[in-house]
Amino acid sequence: MKYVYVLQHSHILKDCDETKFIGVFSSEKKEKKAKKKPGFKYYKRYFFIDKYPINKMYWKEGFIENLGIEVPPFVVK
Repeated sequence: MKYVYVLQHSHILKDCDETKFIGVFSSEKKEKKAKKKPGFKYYKRYFFIDKYPINKMYWKEGFIENLGIEVPPFVVK
């Protein structure tokens, strides 16, 4: 296997973008079964599939922890 296929479903529901990570599949044929599940089959045009090569790093930069920066807590009123 050289690639995996990542399947997601995204649509707007009452002014809110709702995205579901459906799964990772070894072929495009296998992901088609997931599209037939209840609910999803009525919104077929909202599926997104991405093909990723295996053993490839996508976030190469690493990250820097911002120590010493305080973020005020989020308060709901």
